[in-house]
Amino acid sequence: MNEPLYTPEQVAKRNAATDKHVRRWLAELPSTEKLEFLKQLWPLNFRFTLLLVQGARLSRQESESLLVHWLRHGNHNGAQELIKRLEPVLGEKRFWRVVAQEELSPAMYDFINYHSHGRLDAERS
Repeated sequence: MNEPLYTPEQVAKRNAATDKHVRRWLAELPSTEKLEFLKQLWPLNFRFTLLLVQGARLSRQESESLLVHWLRHGNHNGAQELIKRLEPVLGEKRFWRVVAQEELSPAMYDFINYHSHGRLDAERS
């Protein structure tokens, strides 16, 4: 594997001039490298990570695997952004099916349910 053009730390501290270059670079990476980069970027800047996911040319399966990863290992403070950014990517039904089937931490469950106005409870019942 070649040395990446950007590191997660560089991207987290980005400026407007690098955004376009980062998006283009990420879209051209092989899938496995792209997924690993996005997972590493998440704890540094989850909002920008989710914006990148929307334009990263990921398959639905890859987007779903990132959602599952972040539901299991991500910070619950990202719950609202997960809903806002990944529901359109995966589609409403698929997004909520995945979230409802996942074993969530109590904090993640509460935040997802709160930001979805009780949708998670409704999906699980």
